[in-house]
Amino acid sequence: MRLLTVILVLMVAGLQWRVWFSEASMGEVSAKQERLATLQAEQTRLERRNETLIAEVGSLREGVDAVEAQARLTLGLVREEERFYQVVEAVRPDTITPPAVDPTRVTSPSIGE
Repeated sequence: MRLLTVILVLMVAGLQWRVWFSEASMGEVSAKQERLATLQAEQTRLERRNETLIAEVGSLREGVDAVEAQARLTLGLVREEERFYQVVEAVRPDTITPPAVDPTRVTSPSIGE
C-alpha cells in the first residue's frame, strides 16, 4: 500500500511539473496566446493595406482618372485647357522681415539729378 501511495504521489508531482515548468506550462501558453493576438492584429492591418493597394492598382490599370489624379497630387501637373491658380496665405505686415541691405552698395543721390 505504501508503494502505491508513493507511486501516486510521484505521478501527481510529475503532472504538476508539466503544468508549471515544461514547454506546455501555463505561463508559456499565455505568452503564446498574447503573441498570437499580436500577430493576428498585424495580419489584419496588413490585409487591409493589401486590399487598398490592390484597389489602387486596379483603378490605375482601368482608368485614366486615377493616373491623372496621381499626377496632379504628386507632380502638380495641369491640363492644357486649365488655368492654375496659386493661393497665397495672407501675411501680416509685422511678420515680414525686410531684405538685408549691404551698406557698401548704398548709393546717395547725386546733386545733378
